Amino acid sequence: MPPLKEDILQNIYEIFAEWSAGFSFACTKNCAACCTQNVTMTAVEGELIHRLIRENGREEWFAGKLQAKGESERPRMTTNDFAGACLGKGEDVESEQYGNMSPCPFLETGCCQIYEVRPFSCRCFASEQRCFSGTSALLPEYYLSASTAVMQIIEHLGQGEYWGNMLDVLSALCDLPENRSYATLLPASFVEQSRIQVIKAKPLPGFLLLDEEMEKIAPLLDAIFTRKVGEKTVESILNGR
Repeated sequence: MPPLKEDILQNIYEIFAEWSAGFSFACTKNCAACCTQNVTMTAVEGELIHRLIRENGREEWFAGKLQAKGESERPRMTTNDFAGACLGKGEDVESEQYGNMSPCPFLETGCCQIYEVRPFSCRCFASEQRCFSGTSALLPEYYLSASTAVMQIIEHLGQGEYWGNMLDVLSALCDLPENRSYATLLPASFVEQSRIQVIKAKPLPGFLLLDEEMEKIAPLLDAIFTRKVGEKTVESILNGR
């Protein structure tokens, strides 16, 4: 991954963590009801996970975890595809069910084994009441809208690269030269099948934000777009300037 993309991603993570620190979440260590396989992410986020695995020599452990993926449908639309359709800039919006609510294979004894490099979908998921299996999280609507907006920015950052279920993206990335040592640890055609399951991240078409939400969400977006990485702001870099 180009260092610039990683710097931007880490800055986005940091800014969102600062913004969300004002919420009273009930989440605690070993509270893992939300840690399922129903997680989507970009290749940009996946490369951070791969690097952690390589640096810690956990390739065999990782290969086993990838193969623990349950059945799920291939997503037809990315977050930005969906936003574009809602804004009248793309295909028709259709409801789709492609997730898998089985426990995430990176979860052991109630703790995430890749916590420091977990994707944004995991970082933003929280609840103001204690969750249990089969129950829903409790969050303000504007928090969910803000999280979706940040997902859109991260997708824009990784546009043209893999997007999809976390385990499919991680498996597809095994085809990169630096990750090919995993290939001998995986069944034949496993990586190829995972590539079939992912789609490509798309550019940001606009945000799906209500006017009444903007007062609370605008500071978060402004902090992201005005953050300087090197000599340029994140906004100018994402706009190719």
